[in-house]
Amino acid sequence: MPEKGPKPEKGPKPEKVERAPKLDKPLKAERAEKPPRADKPAKADKAPKAEKTEPPAPAPPKAAPAGAPKPKPKPAKVKAEPPPKKRKKWLKEAASSSDSESSPDQQSEEERVPMGRVLNTRAMKEMYRSYVEMLVSTALDPDMIQALEDTNDELYLPPMRKIDGILNDHKKKVLKRVSLHPALQEALHTFPQLQAEPGEALVRLRPTGQPYNRKTLNKLKKSVSKPQEFKVDVEKSFFFTLYHSLHHYKYHTFLRCKDETSAIEGQDADLGQEEVVQQCMRNQPWLEKLFDSFSDLLTQAQTKCA
Repeated sequence: MPEKGPKPEKGPKPEKVERAPKLDKPLKAERAEKPPRADKPAKADKAPKAEKTEPPAPAPPKAAPAGAPKPKPKPAKVKAEPPPKKRKKWLKEAASSSDSESSPDQQSEEERVPMGRVLNTRAMKEMYRSYVEMLVSTALDPDMIQALEDTNDELYLPPMRKIDGILNDHKKKVLKRVSLHPALQEALHTFPQLQAEPGEALVRLRPTGQPYNRKTLNKLKKSVSKPQEFKVDVEKSFFFTLYHSLHHYKYHTFLRCKDETSAIEGQDADLGQEEVVQQCMRNQPWLEKLFDSFSDLLTQAQTKCA
C-alpha cells in the first residue's frame, strides 16, 4: 500500500467580528390629547300643538225654487202573501211565538202588543185559517183530531194548540176578575150552551146542551145529570158568560163548520171529502166572519179584564 502523506496544517481561525451595539428604539410619540367635546346644543322647546278646530256645520239644503216639482216619495213595498208551499213555514213561525207566552218570567204576546194588532198579523191569520181547516175536516171525519194526535201532525196540531192556548190565557184573565164556585165552574165546563135570564138584582144562569168530548169534539154517549140553575150578581154575570164562551169556542166553531159542510154536501152529494174542504176554504166571506167573531171574543176579554 502507498504511504500516507503528511496532513496539511490548519490555518488560523478568523477573528470574530464584534456586533454593532443595538440602537435604542425611538420613544413612541405621546398621544395627542383629544380636544374636549363640544357641548350638545339644547333641544329647542316643542311648539305647542295647534288646537283642533271643528269643521263648520254643513249648510242647510237650499229650498227648491217656487214652482219646481217636488220629488216623489218612494212607495212602500207591500209584502205578498206566502205561497201555499211556504204555508207550513208561516204556521211554524206563528206557533213558535207561544214559547214567550208560556214563560212566567216574560210577558205574553197579548200583554206586550194590543190584541187588535196581534190578530191582524199575517202569521196569526194563516194560523187561524189552518185551525178552521182542521175543524172542517173534523166535521167530515169524527176521528180526524185523534188521528192527528196519533201521527203527531206538524201542519194542523201546532195551530190548534196555539189557538187553544190563547183561549186558555184569556180564561185565566177572566178568573182574575171573578171567582167561580166549583159547582158553577163544573156546569159551565160540561154544557156547551148557557141561558141567562136577567132579574132586578140577580141573573139566573141555566147551562144546557149536549155534553161532548173536549178532545175529539164528539158527543158523549154516557148520560149526565141535569144541570142546576145558578143565581149570580148582575155585575158578575157578564164574566160568567164570557168565560163560558171562551171555554166552548172550539166546539161552537166546529158546529159552524159542520153546518157549512152539510150545506155544501146538500147541493152536491157526489162531492168527495177533499172537494168539500176546498169549497169551504175558498169561501172567503165565511172565513172572515169566523175570524171576526174570534177577534171580537178576545177583544172583549182583553178590554173587560185588563
